[in-house]
Amino acid sequence: MNSLTFRLLEVFQQVVDSGSVTAASNALSLSQPTVSLQLKKLTSIVGLPLVEHYQGKIQLTEAGEAVYRCAQEVLTSQEKLNSQISALRGVEVGSLKLAVVTTAKYIIPPFLSPFCKQHPNIDVRFTVGNRAQIIERLSHNRDDLYIFTYPPEDEELECVPFMSNPLVIIAPSDYDGPDNCSLSELVNQKFLLREQGSGTRRTLDEYCDLKRITLNNKMIIESNEAIRLAVSAGLGLAILSRHTLAQASTDNVKILKVRDFPLHSNWQVVTNKRRPISLSAQAFRQSLIEKK
Repeated sequence: MNSLTFRLLEVFQQVVDSGSVTAASNALSLSQPTVSLQLKKLTSIVGLPLVEHYQGKIQLTEAGEAVYRCAQEVLTSQEKLNSQISALRGVEVGSLKLAVVTTAKYIIPPFLSPFCKQHPNIDVRFTVGNRAQIIERLSHNRDDLYIFTYPPEDEELECVPFMSNPLVIIAPSDYDGPDNCSLSELVNQKFLLREQGSGTRRTLDEYCDLKRITLNNKMIIESNEAIRLAVSAGLGLAILSRHTLAQASTDNVKILKVRDFPLHSNWQVVTNKRRPISLSAQAFRQSLIEKK
């Protein structure tokens, strides 16, 4: 692989991260034929197919996975060197790729704002998705840092708690059912819940298993905002992070006083030991940890 270059790896990484040659060409300000030619050249150097197309999406072959990991390691190391050299010159540059589960989008901006003001030359890329989507990004090593309440169990991950995530029970403002009670007294109320696999749902399910409580009337809604709006419209009760409520009008909902609530889990900042961590990622992770 004597002809392997930084540029080839950069183009390949962008194609994978963007999901298509068209998107990669826009991100890199290159023509589509140029990106396709670079991809073809890299495939020729490796001697094996790197990507496959399935239902309009790019999927990595086993060889493509190996080249993608190499690209991440090489380009991150190059960026880290550039950052160190710039720091020695008194200039801060670099990038921070941050991926968070949906509820965390409410807590991360207050950390990002002072960080960006303090480090104005760092390019921040902020991705939000449900737990399954962020786990998928983590499995492909797409980002520097990930924010979960329940990271996947993997010895290659380093997970550091940095903030409590309190879950509360909310009701419509005109709700006149049981209050100042236990969850067992609410089991026949309609509950609007997040999907299986979300951190909020996992915390609730573990509590219900522990207390042997079964909610009898459940509706699944895969969005915190949609749940809050549905509650305000009188559709039922819900269990949401207090952080979700803090970022929106709560005029039409109220928090019930339920025994053992708020339930608490912890937000965790997660890094993959297989991916070299950039100086900017180190700095942002430290800013989260120091504010515990």
